[in-house]
Order: sequence, then C-alpha cells, then structure tokens
Amino acid sequence: MSRKTLAFGVSALLLLVSLCGAAFPVSVVDDRGQEIVIETEPQRIVSLNALYTQILMDLGVEDRLVAIAESADNPLEVADLPSVGLSFSPNVELIIGHEPDLVLGANDWGGERPALEAAEVIVLTTPWLTDVVSIFDTVRTIAKAVGAVSAGDLLVGRIATDIVQAESLVLGKPSVTAAFLYASTAQDPPYAAGGDSIESEVILRAGGVNVFSELVFSPQVSFEEIIARDPDVIFTDPAHVENITGNVLFQSVRAVSEGRVYGIRASDVASTRVAAALRAVIAGLHPTDDE
Repeated sequence: MSRKTLAFGVSALLLLVSLCGAAFPVSVVDDRGQEIVIETEPQRIVSLNALYTQILMDLGVEDRLVAIAESADNPLEVADLPSVGLSFSPNVELIIGHEPDLVLGANDWGGERPALEAAEVIVLTTPWLTDVVSIFDTVRTIAKAVGAVSAGDLLVGRIATDIVQAESLVLGKPSVTAAFLYASTAQDPPYAAGGDSIESEVILRAGGVNVFSELVFSPQVSFEEIIARDPDVIFTDPAHVENITGNVLFQSVRAVSEGRVYGIRASDVASTRVAAALRAVIAGLHPTDDE
C-alpha cells in the first residue's frame, strides 16, 4: 500500500469519526465535578429531565430513549414512551428494569443516583444552568456522551446564530424595565429571578433591564418591593399570569395596569429553545416592533 493511499485511508477514517461523533470510550464531567466514563455508545437511554429529553431530540437520537420521567415540560413527541415515575421522584426499580446503558438526570438529593450507581448503571447529570453559555456546555456534554459530537456542535451554532439575529432586532432601542416573577399562588409573595439567572440574561439581551438584577438566585420578594420597583413588563410562567394580574395589590404596577404581563415557561428559557424565548421576551418588551 502506497503512502498516498494510506494517508487517504486515514483521512477518510478521521472524517467518518468526526461525522459519527466521538470514538468510545469517552469521559465527561458531571455536576459533582466527577469524571464519568462511558465505554460504548449508549443505545438504551432513560431521561429523568425534560431538558435532556429535548436535547436528545434536537441531536436526532431520540430513538434511543427507552423511558422517561413524567414532566409537564416534556416534548409532546415522547408522550407515548414508558414512564419511570415523576421527574422529581423517579422509581429506581422501574429505571433498572429498562436495562439502560445511560441514565440522564438522576440526582443525589432524592437518592436515585446513589442507588443507580450501586446497581452499576451509568448516570450523568450536568451542572445547573446559570447562563446561555451553560446551555451550550450542557448540549456539548450530552452530545459527547451519546456519540453525537458533530450534531451537538451544529446545534450550539444554530442556537447562537438565532440569538445573535434576535439581538439585532433591539439594537438602538430604548431599555425597558422588566421582572421575571414566579407566583404559584396569589396569596404568597412571588419569587424573582436575580441577576445571575438565565432569565435576567435574556431580559438584557432583549433590550431590557431586570429591576431585581442585584439579587442572587431567585429569592422570594415582598409585594411592597415589586410595587416600589414598578417594572414596565412582567414575565412569568403561563400558569401564574392570573396570580399576578388578578392580585389586588398589583393593580398600580405599570406592567399590570397596562396589560403587559406575559407568560413564558422557565423550561423554554433554560433549554435549547432559549432563542425562541428571547424573541418572546423581545416581543413583550418592544410590542410595536415587527420582529
């Protein structure tokens, strides 16, 4: 065999590996900072988190899903898959019964991850999402774990492009004050997304100013504080809109009195659908624009 032929063969092999994804075994780092080694490409995956389920669909490997945990945020396309219980309390025995070679989303606090690892099941849970970049990191980690590296890179590139295109719509627009509030009841003070949240970053990218930007995480805030900060626009979960608009204490808040309280699911903001969520926030902040 000539050197030219050998070089061509090596190049073709490298191209094939690139197109098909990472060669196995691969190692990824989980939310504990621990290295997770995956010996062979997973073919039987159980997802316990709607974020991972959506990512697998976006990567085009949803056919490897054998079961999911129940969640209102799950894509409709997986509604017929077997259930292993609720996302916040999945059933370990049911999970093991599906003979998965990878489980996505099990945590320590519910005891599922230690139990699964004791049964020698490979578990991967990625770090908490804190910004748009962490969404990209999560996509790349999951893509590497399932052997879809190229698809992961393409997905990240597509999301990034969509975000940049959306941001271009608000260049030069005046800033609008806003808040992301979560009010599961009308009686209790809501929780506000602080400046270190993805919600706050999306508000900023949409040409807005988070009136609770100095807060850390998403703490509960008083009714009086919301009234005092008087945001132009309020975003909340679609199921919580009425808890805000119908609250008698909020009738003087500009967002409520002017009918600018909009429902956007947190699961859309903190997911691969973040660009679509950004456009929805832009529409709420700049309703006269034709984005």
